[in-house]
Amino acid sequence: MHSMIAWFARNGVAANLLMVAILAGGIWSISSRIVLQEFPEFPSRSISVSVSYRGSTPGEIEKAIVTRLEETLYDIEGVKEMEARANSSSGSVTLEIEDGYNLSEKLDEVTNRVSTIRTFPPEAERPQISLRTRSERVVTMVLSGNLSEKELTRLGEQIRDEVSNIPGITLAALKAVRPYEIAIEVSEAILRQYGLSFNQITQAIRSSSVDLSAGSVKTETGRILLRTNEQAYNHEDYSNVTILTRADGTKIKLGDIAAVIDGFDETPIEANFNGKRAIAIDVYRTGLQNIIEIGDSVKEYIANKQGLLPGGIELSYWDDDSERIKVRLATLQDSAIMGFALVVIILSLFLRPTLAFWVAWGIPIAFSGTFLILPFMGLSLNVITLMAFITTLGIVVDDAIVTGENVFQHMQRGEEPLDASINGTNEVAVPVIFGVITTMVAFFPLVMQSGIGGSIYKNIPMVVIPVLFFSIIESKLVLPAHLKHCSHLAKTQTKQNIFTRFQRFFADGLERSILKYYRPLLNWALINRYVSTAIFIGLLVVFVALVFGDRIGYRRRTSTPRDTTTITLMMPAGTNFEVTKQKVDLIEAVALNLKKDVNERFGMEVVKNVFATAGGQPFGDGGRRRGGGPSAGVAEAGEILIELTPSETRSVNYGSRDLVREMRELTPPIPEAEQLNFSFERGGRGAVMTFEISHPDVETIKEASADLQRKLASFEGLYDIEDSYERANDEFELDLKPEAEYLGVTASNLAQQVRTAFFGSEAQRIQRGRDEIRVMVRYPENERRSLASLHTMMIRTANGTEVPFETVAEVVPGKSLPSIQRVDRKRIIQVRADGDTQELDLESMEEEILNDYLPELVATKYPGMTFEVRGRAAEARDNQNEMIMGIYIILAVVYALLAIPFRSYFQPIIVMSAIPFGVVGAILGHFFMAKLFGFNNGTPIITQQSIFGMMALSGVVVNDSLVMVHFMNRKVKEGMSLNEAVRLAGVRRFRPILLTSLTTFFGLAPLMFEDSPQAAVLVPMAISLAWGIVFATAITLILVPVLVLVYNDLTQSFYKLYNIDPNAHRLEDEEDEDDEILSPA
Repeated sequence: MHSMIAWFARNGVAANLLMVAILAGGIWSISSRIVLQEFPEFPSRSISVSVSYRGSTPGEIEKAIVTRLEETLYDIEGVKEMEARANSSSGSVTLEIEDGYNLSEKLDEVTNRVSTIRTFPPEAERPQISLRTRSERVVTMVLSGNLSEKELTRLGEQIRDEVSNIPGITLAALKAVRPYEIAIEVSEAILRQYGLSFNQITQAIRSSSVDLSAGSVKTETGRILLRTNEQAYNHEDYSNVTILTRADGTKIKLGDIAAVIDGFDETPIEANFNGKRAIAIDVYRTGLQNIIEIGDSVKEYIANKQGLLPGGIELSYWDDDSERIKVRLATLQDSAIMGFALVVIILSLFLRPTLAFWVAWGIPIAFSGTFLILPFMGLSLNVITLMAFITTLGIVVDDAIVTGENVFQHMQRGEEPLDASINGTNEVAVPVIFGVITTMVAFFPLVMQSGIGGSIYKNIPMVVIPVLFFSIIESKLVLPAHLKHCSHLAKTQTKQNIFTRFQRFFADGLERSILKYYRPLLNWALINRYVSTAIFIGLLVVFVALVFGDRIGYRRRTSTPRDTTTITLMMPAGTNFEVTKQKVDLIEAVALNLKKDVNERFGMEVVKNVFATAGGQPFGDGGRRRGGGPSAGVAEAGEILIELTPSETRSVNYGSRDLVREMRELTPPIPEAEQLNFSFERGGRGAVMTFEISHPDVETIKEASADLQRKLASFEGLYDIEDSYERANDEFELDLKPEAEYLGVTASNLAQQVRTAFFGSEAQRIQRGRDEIRVMVRYPENERRSLASLHTMMIRTANGTEVPFETVAEVVPGKSLPSIQRVDRKRIIQVRADGDTQELDLESMEEEILNDYLPELVATKYPGMTFEVRGRAAEARDNQNEMIMGIYIILAVVYALLAIPFRSYFQPIIVMSAIPFGVVGAILGHFFMAKLFGFNNGTPIITQQSIFGMMALSGVVVNDSLVMVHFMNRKVKEGMSLNEAVRLAGVRRFRPILLTSLTTFFGLAPLMFEDSPQAAVLVPMAISLAWGIVFATAITLILVPVLVLVYNDLTQSFYKLYNIDPNAHRLEDEEDEDDEILSPA
């Protein structure tokens, strides 16, 4: 390394070419390769298998679909958990794959196993097997106005196609619309009149409406293809399909006996935007497309298109991620610029301006190098990665400060600039490099975090580590080549301008303060080193007592408010769409009135839009159900979203948390609702506490769920307490009578005919443009709404005769679950509760339930019941366990990294003594930020993010001690006594240690005071790092020299006690500058 440093210092061209290459590569990457996003992508490790069996009940789905999938897939290696859900008309199984297994290989294995299942019902559709993916929506266009559903949908399709053809946009999709369907409705009376059955009509359509190849004819002129093209596509085509030809040659067309309706699927959904009927068009980003350019293109298209639309039709947009990203990135860029400016100012005040410039120049070089490799690591430039860059602003110059300051001291001692650059850099190369590596190690355990939180936190070390790596490259290979030209640094200027005098006032003032205040204090502490040690230990005990004395709280989870509030409604299964629509309209009216009131209250636009949907939840995350909830076409589901202006541009103190509080108070009770949830948090409607209980008997877990819900309701502050068990709805079972057997009617034949009449038989599935359309044959709607139609229905026997339904079967009333939830092949119920993590001590509540209440329930009332925590609480617990393991790893690796250059087992402990005081400083920092600046509403709270900051701090805080102890060792090897070396090290290393701490603190200051909701993820981490490094530095400058002498006293006493010659224990390679460090005095 020494020879490489010298070579680059002498060859300035090579150093400058390296610098320019890094800068150019970073500029190229950020301008054309790096993707802009609001948040990092959350890669899923789930494989989903879904099977549609339309018209069937959840019980039928469980038996015919779900259990067969489970028994086929449960023993696949690497499956962490298997979740299953049986709904009306479909069933799904989701496999969560453990880390370390190749997802593509597992997908192939799942596909092969599912293909071996031959016992699915004939009416079931082909299984759909896929890796769960998440498309990145950029902006949602909204088309609203007084048009019919078909007119609105057709206009939406036109807009979708036009937007998809805009350069830079390739994907757009309609939302909150029903799929097309061609319904052929034939009454029972018509069937009797013409002697037809549904099966005959279905077969006639399939035979007449075809588009098939008929081969080819070879002629002298060539081959001619033959084709039959009689495929029907619309109302007129199907109306002309011949169903029956009589003996006299007359033909009965489908239009003569049936109502052919070219319309929409009967699954209901209706959306309103600010009170007007609306549909939505989502626009997505794919590949390397620029999200901001997509947003700008869409808004330009809307402005141009609006003038071409009919009167009363409005085309607008909402939930614009591109604008949010633009605003938030600009805000964070301002914070980065401010942090950079503060770092430069600090350096300029205490170093020579030229030296400060070249030290600070390491920041753009290190950042550019990281920008260059960011795309190759699969990272984007988003809120989290940008905040990670801000986090490194003060840390990244630490090595350059130590190097530059040491070169400056060599110049002051009269060395030639080139020699000073080489010798000064080489002299501190080992502690600087190992110091940077310890910082890398301290950030690395964040990569171990799992879950959604882990997907966010992993971005931090993946930015910090490359930045630190390129900072080493800059400080060792580029900086010396520049400093060799700064020969004026060692000269004393006789003529000084105002700026120079101002700068020298601080620089010289610091040196005078070191000699006047610090050196006497250090001398006193060294003379009274045992008293000093006792004082430090006492301080540590007091601070630890404050922490464990409940003066500072701890939260594993924190809420991150977003600019869109989500309200979800779930009525009991079987609820008519009209009833759900009435309840959604009620909540929508409250939201619209509150929007008007809030905007008038503050005299500005605070609440922008209200989007209400009845018949599905297409814009949220589909409720709190595992595997997602109803996106569209579910009569009992509803959703209301309220959009606020971006928090960065909102000048009033009113956010989504306040909006939810008012909506809860103003919304009338809906006692018949299964679920009514209000959420202001990022990530949708994930409950803060979720418990999963299981028992072989369903009635038992229903009772246990009720007990657990009552217990949760006893905690003040919890709301939206519910479980995943849905009330059973009415079901009628068809039982065959003895007469059926004599007439040749089987259970399968009966079920098929009743299913066709009331649900429908799929005659065809055609492709019309972009849309796949089902052609369904069934009773008219008025006959399907009445149970009397079942009693008057005629059943066709095997020989073609017709008998009344009541002759062969009877209807038996019963109950059916609207959905069935299973985990690892067991039926389960989830009990959930929501609450504001900022105001509640959820950890205490959770511990009481898990450790006391539920075990007592199992022992006294429900033996055999199992339980566990799920959802966000489970993820937080996993993250905490991973965090504890990360702490152990950091301490072990940092110790090893210090022991290697020191060649000592005890000196790393001295250096690492700064870590507990850094942690104390981090905790005090949270206390000061809460009490002095109102952080976290004035309540000092330590979060998991705070501890992540302390973990990173443990690598940063040892750097100052490392530099100081290394200096002592070097002086001792040069022949200086240990006492003199310790005193000199404190004085000589004071300025670089102080500067590294100040630049770290002020570099993080803008992030600490950033009040945007997105910054809330990293603000506690920044507080821990900034305040911890400042406090630890103040302690380190006294404590480390004291501990060095205390350790030396103990070793000398040990040698004297046992008459051991200390020289016999020196390392053989004393020539090395990093030999055994502490020599006896």
